[in-house]
Amino acid sequence: MTKDKYDIDDTTRQELIKKYRFAGRIRFISFTILFGFLMLMKFIGGYSYLNEVFLILIFVEAVLNQPYGFILKRTNLYRLQYYHMLTDIIVISWIIYYMGGIEAPLVSIAYYAVILWAGVVSTAQAVFFATTVSSFLFSVIVISEHFGILPAVSYYGYEFTTAQMLSILVGNVSFIFAFGYFSGYSSKIIKFLERKREEERLWHVHHLLAAGYLIENTAHDIINHLTGIRVYAEELFGQVPSSEKLKKALEDIEKLDDKSTDMLTRLFSFVRRKKAESKFEPTAINDVINEALGLAQPVIRYSNMAVKKVLGDYIPMIMADREQLTEVFIVFIMNSLDVLGEKEGIFSVGTHYLDKENMVEVMISDTGGGISPENIKRLGEPFFTTKEPGKGTGLGLTTAYAIIERLKGTVEVRSKLGKGTLFTIRLPAITRNESVEKI
Repeated sequence: MTKDKYDIDDTTRQELIKKYRFAGRIRFISFTILFGFLMLMKFIGGYSYLNEVFLILIFVEAVLNQPYGFILKRTNLYRLQYYHMLTDIIVISWIIYYMGGIEAPLVSIAYYAVILWAGVVSTAQAVFFATTVSSFLFSVIVISEHFGILPAVSYYGYEFTTAQMLSILVGNVSFIFAFGYFSGYSSKIIKFLERKREEERLWHVHHLLAAGYLIENTAHDIINHLTGIRVYAEELFGQVPSSEKLKKALEDIEKLDDKSTDMLTRLFSFVRRKKAESKFEPTAINDVINEALGLAQPVIRYSNMAVKKVLGDYIPMIMADREQLTEVFIVFIMNSLDVLGEKEGIFSVGTHYLDKENMVEVMISDTGGGISPENIKRLGEPFFTTKEPGKGTGLGLTTAYAIIERLKGTVEVRSKLGKGTLFTIRLPAITRNESVEKI
């Protein structure tokens, strides 16, 4: 793969590809509609200038000048935009000529679409390129037609004087450059916002890394302290004359020590997990859910969220990385906590086995405010979040969706505003119901 002009990460590259493909769809739809309109006009006796060259130009824009996958994989994305813009402007210029030159002001709007697109997708330099080339080719077409260098094409049959032609030409070119200035300025604002978003993302990533480092070391120290407390408690229990009350108190200390040590050990293990250590193995989904709830218990305890578990009795194993799957359920738990905020609500999780599909189904729901239909479609996109600024980056669900996809699973979302949201996760089982043990 050719290296991009700028060293961009995969996320940025994928965003650019999405924009290019969106532009390709708009280009295809626009010129297909134009073709249909012109054919209709030709059929009823208008547009006598509609010839083979004109049709070829529309075909180039609608079909050939598209960001096909094999092109995107083998070219520099930032250079590709100049190829697309140049082709667009050349074709638009010739179409304007065949539709009457300066008599076709509506078609010249296509120039502004190219310039605006350059500002949205690329840099001010690309905007300047699109503006300059558009003005130059438009001027060449108009002047060449007026002075007879190109055969004159006119819909109305009106002959412009040189003064009229220059007046209209200067006005159009001036407006093109004015629009280019607006688009270039907008491009700087867009790039500033994108850079700010990237800085915020990096800050959150670094913040999480620092938090993980602190948790890792703090958990290690607390485990050591708890071990010391247990040793002193056992020593005190052996030296002090026994009584039922004292004996029970010391036993309670040992139980609390066991629970705290177990919780911190699991937290310590979760924080220390590295991506390179991923290991896929047969995994019991119910155990993973219980582990995720156990890790999140300290946060849940001080919230107004109640937890409801309806875990199936006979659930086959799935092939997964246990730590990654734990992370998925922690994401959904924390998202529900954020959605509910200080309000009272219920977080529900249930599992059962779909025998016909040989799939394990996990249903996760909350009684929060719900998600609008247009936002449901965007769940899982990098940096998309419905939370308030500073409350999240949208990377949690992105990570969760990516893990589920690696497990060849699916996620279905149903939500109703004011009622809550239901996530249905389906993961392929590795054993049939009749051959598994109760877990």
